[in-house]
Amino acid sequence: MNRPDFPGLVLAAATAALLSGCTQGPTTPTAAPTAAPAAAAPRHADAPGIAWFAGDVNAAFAAARSARKPILLYWGAIWCPPCQQLKSTVFSRPDFIAKSRLFVPVYLDGDDAGAQKWGEQFRVSGYPTVVVLDADRHELMRIAGGMDLGQYAAVLDNALADVQPAGALLDQAAAGHPLTLSQCRRLAFNSWELDGGADAPANAALALHLDAASESCPADARIERARLRIFAAAFATRAEADALKAGQAPSAALRTRVNTVEAVLRDERTALAVADALQYLDENFFRVVKARGEAAAPWLARYSKVMDLAAALPDYAEADQLGAIGSKLQAIKTINGAIPAGVARAASARVASALAERQIPYVRSGIINGVLPIYDMLGQNEQAYKVVQGELTRTATPYYYKTDLGELAEGLGRKSEALKWYAEGFAEAQGPATRFQWGAIYAGGLLRLQPDDAAKISAVTAQVLGELDGPDRIYRRARMRLERLDQALRKWNADTRGAHHDVLVGLRQRMQQICGKIPKTEAARGSCDAFLASA
Repeated sequence: MNRPDFPGLVLAAATAALLSGCTQGPTTPTAAPTAAPAAAAPRHADAPGIAWFAGDVNAAFAAARSARKPILLYWGAIWCPPCQQLKSTVFSRPDFIAKSRLFVPVYLDGDDAGAQKWGEQFRVSGYPTVVVLDADRHELMRIAGGMDLGQYAAVLDNALADVQPAGALLDQAAAGHPLTLSQCRRLAFNSWELDGGADAPANAALALHLDAASESCPADARIERARLRIFAAAFATRAEADALKAGQAPSAALRTRVNTVEAVLRDERTALAVADALQYLDENFFRVVKARGEAAAPWLARYSKVMDLAAALPDYAEADQLGAIGSKLQAIKTINGAIPAGVARAASARVASALAERQIPYVRSGIINGVLPIYDMLGQNEQAYKVVQGELTRTATPYYYKTDLGELAEGLGRKSEALKWYAEGFAEAQGPATRFQWGAIYAGGLLRLQPDDAAKISAVTAQVLGELDGPDRIYRRARMRLERLDQALRKWNADTRGAHHDVLVGLRQRMQQICGKIPKTEAARGSCDAFLASA
């Protein structure tokens, strides 16, 4: 779906700008002239236990240097279900709150002024992010998500114990130097998500480095070595993803990695301890397993059993338990071609049980985010549509779900209904980065579903581009969305042999009005000028 630029099971992604621009809880009015003023709601009332820094990013780094503390940076968005899950399951834990006092905690929203520019500087894009940096702005580590909830505070301990950036530790291992157990733990629980546009060589190189790190760990680092090997297998698969999708045979090295992961699965205790890492393995990896022929069945049986066990572990948030079910279904569907009726019934029953529970809104949004992929794999998109419709009156950000409804309706062949949802989502979206993202989704929907209405496509796209008319907006997430919109418009014109050239020229001119306000020294100017250039 278009909706989540989430890093899946990884809390990988970003930074932002002015803390003073973040959403704050409302102040309670004075009760009576003779009474003392009521206390204001805590700063960032959606995560009130943490003493978030009350200043901008630059001031936060200055405070960190003065206090000799690292920065604990969170970036998210109010509409983002994984962000809400993080707040309800991790940021509310007493052990995590206690550890956060050893850092300068920074809460940033992707719609704050300058947020996307900070994202560019820190090479992050998706929501949510938890990243640890030193006072000189060097990234020490990113914290992976989907873990046993008790692991998060321990991971912060690891970040405090070693000030070497995770990347430097990885290079050390690649050079053949041994790592301590603490250093291995840092690497094993770091989020290694690369940018969405990472090319095959970058993924392949990361896989080799992670392999080297696993070999450099002490022999008794059982969990850490297993996690690193799984991550290496995941990134090696990404390096061959295009070839695998095209039906080409996996390389011998990639087939060997299936055996490496199987060795982890054979030790059920270890496999269960790294269940969150095993969920990094995607459809392409399962294609490699399928290529083993008869040997695929025992591999799948072991993987499915571990996912079933993880789905029942109380140490995982329920949304992550549902993620384990989704991973199991994806493996079965890819390897066997179909999901057995009994497995489908069990998954449906689990979904129904999760949806029937009474949950606070933040927990509920994570549950919905977890069940939608399950519905998709079971071919139950009509049911998913009804469930999402029911959430519109429960959520404070219904525009988020309207993009879901648009994509579900589009998948069900209801074009006008899909466009209605896309239009409403854009109309209701709040915040410059969010409005541009939702607007780009709407414009893309028009290009796919109503390609003959050039006048509407032109008008809507011009309006969407207007969301970029402001300082520091054409960075990171917005820049990537702008590039996708450029490609979609060019394809739309090419498909009609240039019949819509005048529309593209008009949109180019609209964008140039925005570009002219950006100094030529700013990186955003190049991205702006590139839009529909020479189209």
